[in-house]
Amino acid sequence: MNTNLARILALTVMLGIGASAIADETVRVVWICTVNEGKTLDDVRTANSAWVEFMHENVDDAISSTILTPVVGNFEGGRFVFADDFPTMEKWNEALKASDTQAGQAIDAAINDAATCANNSLYSAEKS
Repeated sequence: MNTNLARILALTVMLGIGASAIADETVRVVWICTVNEGKTLDDVRTANSAWVEFMHENVDDAISSTILTPVVGNFEGGRFVFADDFPTMEKWNEALKASDTQAGQAIDAAINDAATCANNSLYSAEKS
């Protein structure tokens, strides 16, 4: 009886540690973009804030987006980077589905009106 209890306790601890390790991993999408002619970075910020709000309402409050601009280096041509974080790959997939809805497409259109994002990469990010 004590052996079974010890096994259950050990399994519970291992599952807890495993869940904690998984909780520290994030899925990150990085987009390389430029501000469109006649638009400003403030237009990009406004559209991106609407995207984040939409994701919070329709997918998960843990989704976030960061706009990265150079402090040192070349900001020629209005270059910037979006870094969108999702708590899991499943939430990223749900976000893609939400973006395919009529409301999601309207938000994407506002972002595309403000900026052109030529390429992206999907990363698994873990804190160290």
